[in-house]
Amino acid sequence: GGEAEEGGVAPSCSMRPMCDLIEPSTTMDDLPEECLVHIACQLRSVRDLGAAAQASKLFRDVFYSDFVWRALCVAGKHGASLDFSENVLGSFSHPDAKPTARSAAAGVERQSSASGQPWREVYRTTSESLSSTVCVDSGRGYAKYGLASSRAPAVLQICQPGQECTQASLLGTALRRLGLRRATLPAYSAIVSEPFKYAGDQDRGFSAPGRRGREAWRADTEQQLLHGFGVRRLAIVDSASLCLFSHRLTSGVVVNIGFGKTFIVPVLGGSIVRSAVRHLELSGMELTQHMANLLHHAGHDCSWRPEFGGDEIPPITVARNIKEAGLEAFPTSLHDHFGHSPLAIGQVLRRTDPPTKQVRFGGATFELGWERFVCAEFVFHETGGEDEGDLPLHRGVMQAVDAAVDAVARGEAEAVAVGSSGDALRSALLRRIVLSGGSANIAGLPERLAHELEALRRQQPGSSARADAEAAPPPSPARRSSHDAAAAAAEASGQHDRSGFVQSAGRGGRHVTL
Repeated sequence: GGEAEEGGVAPSCSMRPMCDLIEPSTTMDDLPEECLVHIACQLRSVRDLGAAAQASKLFRDVFYSDFVWRALCVAGKHGASLDFSENVLGSFSHPDAKPTARSAAAGVERQSSASGQPWREVYRTTSESLSSTVCVDSGRGYAKYGLASSRAPAVLQICQPGQECTQASLLGTALRRLGLRRATLPAYSAIVSEPFKYAGDQDRGFSAPGRRGREAWRADTEQQLLHGFGVRRLAIVDSASLCLFSHRLTSGVVVNIGFGKTFIVPVLGGSIVRSAVRHLELSGMELTQHMANLLHHAGHDCSWRPEFGGDEIPPITVARNIKEAGLEAFPTSLHDHFGHSPLAIGQVLRRTDPPTKQVRFGGATFELGWERFVCAEFVFHETGGEDEGDLPLHRGVMQAVDAAVDAVARGEAEAVAVGSSGDALRSALLRRIVLSGGSANIAGLPERLAHELEALRRQQPGSSARADAEAAPPPSPARRSSHDAAAAAAEASGQHDRSGFVQSAGRGGRHVTL
């Protein structure tokens, strides 16, 4: 190199532009196939891949290869963040369930499709299925529905007041509101979530009809959609598995705080452990009634008035709306915080240290104090009753987890890729708790549930400070389901080949773990 100029850097041959170091005759065709595959996998546009494939025969082989199109499926709505080495939901039989195959050319790893279709064809068919798949998530209070390609589901109110349809008319109403004509329905598929009340096998009446009720509901749904409306294919998937699937899980515990009941459903490897399902009397409707009573004692008038805006609604609905906007769970027990029962309403409301929060309802403002925390205490209140339905939420969850562990020990269920058995399985399930249902949106509920479960774990026989320190990690804060069953069903419809949809009764009941 030469001498450095004043205030500069001495020129050096090592600083020549890279383009000067590349032979002018070098082209993309001269690059190793591994480099071309890497470049192809960076493209996320179908149009770009197709255009590049027209450049040469080599480019066509690379840019149309299964490996590249599988990467495109993984990157988009066809399987983001999923491990395709196994089926996710057995109902759909994902086409990438076979082991990896290695190509002879340059040792480039390629993926085989279990359905026998190239991945480019899988991408095309699953893309089409998003706009031709109807998803319905039915509940007792509200139902959600929509096309899988929709950004968010629409809502139908089933409960009174304001009922828009009944359970019997739900499917017809949803199809009609989507603007689908009977003549076009044979071109559509459907995914319907099985309501939580059918999760258990024991017959507990209308709120939990058991196995026979579940089989009758499934048969009726199949009759309506396959024979009545004539949809092309139908998949019925239990709501608990869909809630877990929205969190990339197929094993865990789903806690659904519904309109009329709370269901605690352990799932292992995509299959409900039906003997371990628990039903609690706690419900969103009960919490609304408690909130209305607390608001009355605190001096709040929930009678409708014009400043609320909108149509006139009954006081209980006003209380429900305030509950949804202002209810919170205190981080620890209010009994420990107060030194007395939080259900001594008069004594609580006379306290001079209320953490206030303003909740707006239309043009009116409600200033809430301790009443917004007291209502959530009913979720964890120890009634002393021995019936399963009277258990507080944390004890119901722990009882369901213990029952699932016992079911595995008896050989009734298999702990697939979660924990072998005993304490390992119990710890794994407690780290996979997902909350669902409208009342699961209570602020602070996941953290409070984790706190109560950890307290129960420490009370178990044989627990000690040293044992706890050496044990598996304590329960994680329960995850609130960011996608309801309808959203998870929509996501699934874009990740599975249409040929796997259930077409007759008896299929689609079991799902396989990640």
